[in-house]
Amino acid sequence: MVREMGCAIIREVILENFMSHEYSRIPLTPGLNVICGPNGAGKSSILLGIAVALGQSYTERSKRLGDLIMRGKKLARVSLVFDNRAENGKRPIPEINSDTIVLSRYLSKDGTYWYQINNRTVTKGDVLRLLGRLSIDPDNMLIIMHQNMIDVFGATDASEKLRMVEEAVGIQSYREKIMEAQQKLSHTLSEEESVRVMLQKAQETLRYWEGEYERLKRKRELERRKKQLELEYAWSKVVRQEKAVADLERQIENMKNELEGVREELKKWDKKQHVLTNKLRELDSQVDGLYRRLVEIGRWEARHQTRLELLERVQKIAELKENMHFLKEEAEKAKKEMAEVEGLLSKAKRKREEIQKSLIEASAKSAVLEFRQGLLEHELSDLRRELRRARRELEETTEEAQKIGRRVETARKPQEVLDELRLVNAQLGTLADVPADAEHMYLSYKSTLRELEKKAREVERNRQRALEELELRKQRWREEMERLISEINKEYRRFLERVGGTGEISLVNAEDIESAGLELTVGFKGITPQILDAYTQSGGERTTALMCFLLALQRRIKSPVRAIDEFEAHLDPRNRENLFQSVAEVANSDTAQYLVITPGRLAGIEKAFNVIVVQSVGGVSKVGVVT
Repeated sequence: MVREMGCAIIREVILENFMSHEYSRIPLTPGLNVICGPNGAGKSSILLGIAVALGQSYTERSKRLGDLIMRGKKLARVSLVFDNRAENGKRPIPEINSDTIVLSRYLSKDGTYWYQINNRTVTKGDVLRLLGRLSIDPDNMLIIMHQNMIDVFGATDASEKLRMVEEAVGIQSYREKIMEAQQKLSHTLSEEESVRVMLQKAQETLRYWEGEYERLKRKRELERRKKQLELEYAWSKVVRQEKAVADLERQIENMKNELEGVREELKKWDKKQHVLTNKLRELDSQVDGLYRRLVEIGRWEARHQTRLELLERVQKIAELKENMHFLKEEAEKAKKEMAEVEGLLSKAKRKREEIQKSLIEASAKSAVLEFRQGLLEHELSDLRRELRRARRELEETTEEAQKIGRRVETARKPQEVLDELRLVNAQLGTLADVPADAEHMYLSYKSTLRELEKKAREVERNRQRALEELELRKQRWREEMERLISEINKEYRRFLERVGGTGEISLVNAEDIESAGLELTVGFKGITPQILDAYTQSGGERTTALMCFLLALQRRIKSPVRAIDEFEAHLDPRNRENLFQSVAEVANSDTAQYLVITPGRLAGIEKAFNVIVVQSVGGVSKVGVVT
């Protein structure tokens, strides 16, 4: 059978001073290689040597490497010779331009060890990378199964079985991708939670700074209002002073007008008083004339009356009678005239009294007007002084107001403005603790919040994509696992049928890759298949079922080398023979290299495969090949 391109098998195993092998060269061929011999001959040492060369951690944990060196020796070496010949123009390991690759591991009694590849010292990491290229995982029991490990494999839980199968068949990348997706999702969820926490804190902080910013805006508004009020207050005092000046000017003008009126009226009353005085003088002259006339008339009447009396007494002379009549008439006229004069005098007296009264009234009015004039002049002088003071104060107030700002018109009184200004100052006092950088902090956190909200949306999208990617990868993994299980189930049932059994391989907990696992069921002699465990089936039944599972899996295993050591411990002869025939069948139909270690004979199949016989001669293992 022709090997597939790039399938690097082991052509030879070389053991030097390793356990019971002083120097053994074990040639291996493609297909089935059977190592047989009595117990204690050194068969298992060959597989252990292969494991040590491959750097299997199992051997390093179970024994100290120095204990694997042959007694009396200080240095041991195990070497694997890999076939690196080119097929179809390509070598299995293209980086090494050689038909063979010799991987050696040196063991020293002092506990040190080192690797070589084609006689060049390398690190264990280099070895693991080489084995990774060859799909050889020495720590996977499905690749190298040491003695009694089949029971160990059977005892592993379903999840571990599934992981080993995935690694062996080369589909662990599906799990790795799922794990990567889960890590990515976990990272995204962690990032989302972190962003959510930061967003929550930013929102809380923003609410605080928003409140402080609102207070700052209120403070600024109050400060602007304060400046306006200070300006209004300054100019309201100017307006008040202007009104005071205008009021004084108006008062002065009114007082000047009033004083002018008083002066005009005083002139009028002075003139009237002068007229009345002249009239009184004229009337006094008239009265004096009337008095004189009255006196003259009285005197005349007295003389004429005396004469009349005399004439009446003497009545002597006739002409005197005539004169007496004339005198009587004259006297009568004189009485009338006197009565007229007395009437005129009485009228003149009344007129004089009236004029005197008017004169007194005019004098009193003039005196009052003069007093009023003096008072007005005094008040006018005071007002003019007050006006000069008010104008100086207006100039000072205007100058002070101009220093504060341009003129503003206001109808309010300074006290009204001052009351509001005091209220604004009181309100500003409650805002004295507002941080000066509140606006910067608010805008900064607002910007941060927008960025975090953007980040949160982005993270949410990432989470959704990660979830979708995870579900997609899980779906692909499930589909691949279902195909794999479907394939190996057919083989599993076929191999079980050969040994009189039935069973099923099932994928359990497929929805959760962490807890997902492979579950084997088996039943013999017509018994309903039960889950394979240490309590339901016997040791032989478990070994038979597990070997059927391993055989069913072989066509999908990627490693070019597979080995198992003494699996048949619990098998009856018939099942042992059937299983070995199945092993031979699988090996014959595969391109891989199989290594089976057994203490017994393989009747009927030895001639078809490479058989290596190991015997102990004087405590030293000797190897022979049966062609």
